[in-house]
Amino acid sequence: MAERLSPRDHDGNELNDALAAIAARTERLKHLARTRPDLPATEELATHEVDALVLLKRKRKKKNEQIPDGIPPIALAVQWIAELGGYTGKSSGGPPGSVTISRGLERLAPAAEMLRVLRENGLAR
Repeated sequence: MAERLSPRDHDGNELNDALAAIAARTERLKHLARTRPDLPATEELATHEVDALVLLKRKRKKKNEQIPDGIPPIALAVQWIAELGGYTGKSSGGPPGSVTISRGLERLAPAAEMLRVLRENGLAR
């Protein structure tokens, strides 16, 4: 995911391009979760992103919630991402939307990046 950009550090076009890329990714994830829910999450998310998501979900799971082993389907991965972004479930008004998915991606990014760097340096599996 793109680094946070400050308008002082970059011209407006670079900032707009970065924001557009984030918005496009958010909308694509939302679309896939709704239209192809059984697609493996690794079809759209990098392996280190999926692995970081599973680790974060295991840390934050509800007492009676089971986190499956292996690659989750895209609908479940998007739900978990949205939960990181504040989504509280379908009772909150429907499936995860753009705002909670975007917030969740923002919160997932540092963990995914750290896992990627650790793996690149042979410090994690």
